[in-house]
Amino acid sequence: MFDVNHPATTLLFILIPLAVTFVGQRLFLHLINADADLYILGHNVHHLFVGAAMAIPAAFILAFQPETALLRLGALAALGSGSSMVLDELIYLIATDGTNTSYLKPISLWSAIIMQGLAAGLLLLIYALS
Repeated sequence: MFDVNHPATTLLFILIPLAVTFVGQRLFLHLINADADLYILGHNVHHLFVGAAMAIPAAFILAFQPETALLRLGALAALGSGSSMVLDELIYLIATDGTNTSYLKPISLWSAIIMQGLAAGLLLLIYALS
């Protein structure tokens, strides 16, 4: 078994969901359905909101250092995945006009790749310093 409190575990359980979420979302939207909007009760729910709804509770859970391994690992994974969604949507809203078509433009993709890379770099730096 591995140590759920080891910095390498923390790094991997955030970094892998961050990368998988980003790549999965972008592949789905670029290759399968660029107009895949989620509507709940008539409101368009962007992945910024879903990501924030995942990352904020996960960060709160981690702030209290849960002793249950499954809770800690789940919160780390939710933090990585939710952070990926927030970063991707933020850069999309900053770099484009906010339409589904502009989500597919190179400026949106490359800006998001840079943001995800900066997030991964920050995680690696924090890991190296721990």
